[in-house]
Parts: sequence; structure tokens; C-alpha cells
Amino acid sequence: MPSILSEERGTKELVRAARYHHAALLADPATAHLAPAVKTRIEALLKAESQSDAADAVHQEKQALRDRAEYLHDDEQRACELEVFAGVRKDRSLPEYRAVYVLGFSGLIALAGEEQEREVVKMCAALEKEHPEVAKKYKKNLLKLAAEATAAEKALRQADTDASHAFVAEVQARSTLVDQLRRNEGALISLFPRDRKRVRLYYRVRRPKKDAPSPA
Repeated sequence: MPSILSEERGTKELVRAARYHHAALLADPATAHLAPAVKTRIEALLKAESQSDAADAVHQEKQALRDRAEYLHDDEQRACELEVFAGVRKDRSLPEYRAVYVLGFSGLIALAGEEQEREVVKMCAALEKEHPEVAKKYKKNLLKLAAEATAAEKALRQADTDASHAFVAEVQARSTLVDQLRRNEGALISLFPRDRKRVRLYYRVRRPKKDAPSPA
């Protein structure tokens, strides 16, 4: 009997096999009535693939924007920390430093999104108290960059969710197409119960790739 691909195969390979099947059904007046359902499911899968590709593209864009937002914030934090470090005579154990960087500088940088933004708000309040001149130079921009990094993180998470849902929908569309190919196999067997070779004609035969020639 024909070897029907599973939904675990890639969309493009499934669509090629289904188009072969669709054309073979249409070519035979005895089976043409089975073709419309296949065409409908091919079109549904192609639409799902297109939506999945689009969602993945958005995800990549949001990833780039999030990475840039984090870099800009962290870079500004480094410049600020250097001035605070100089202000405490390069002694990070002093209270004037620890009050600003409660988690340590690396601990603050390691955070992301809303969690980091909350710590930046606290950090800026302490900065204003302990190092007012440094705060005057950096506070406004640090708060702005932290908020932008949070927004970028949220947008990335939403894009990740959307891309995951779109991919699941694509896999489901593959499964629906494969199921139709299998249903059609049963219908063809009922039409031609004594002619299995004819049934196989409606499905593309996957020939193994030839071995690459061995080097001389």
C-alpha cells in the first residue's frame, strides 16, 4: 500500500505529496469527487504555514529590539556605576555604594523586564540620596531606559506566545491533511478493491536519494 507521510514531516514535503495526490484524483473521473477535500486542506496548511512564518518573523524583530533595549540600559548603568565607584574611592564595601547597588552591580544587570525596572527605581532613589550629582546626570535616562527595556521584554514574550500558537496551528493543519490522505486511501481501496497497484498510483512514491559517488 502507499506510504503516506506523517504530520511530523515538514509542511513543504507534505504539500508536495498532497498536490501529487490531488492531481491524480482529478485526472480520473472515478475519483475526482475526492479531490476538493484535499485541495481545501492543502490551502489551509499553506495559510497556517504563512501565518507561522509571519509570527516567527515578528518574534525575530522583537528579539532584536529587546536585545538593543537591554544593551542601552546596561551600558548606561555601567557608566553610572563607574562614577559611583569613583565617588566611594573604589571601595564597593562602603555603605554609600551598597545603598545604591543592594544586589550588587552584576545582580542588577542580571535582572530583566519588570523585575529589573523595579530595582532600577529603588536604585535611582538611593542614588539621588547618596550621590545627588551623579543622580542628576543619570537618573532620568536610567528610568527611561529601564521602562523601555520592560516594554521590549513584554513585546518579546507576546511575540513568543503568538509564534508558538501559530506553529501549533501549522502542525494541526498538517495532521488534518495527513488524515485526509489516509481517508482517501480507504475510499480508493473501496473503489478498487482488487487493484492495489491502481490505488498506489494516486500517491507519490518517495524514491531514496542516490548515494553520492565515492571519491576517486
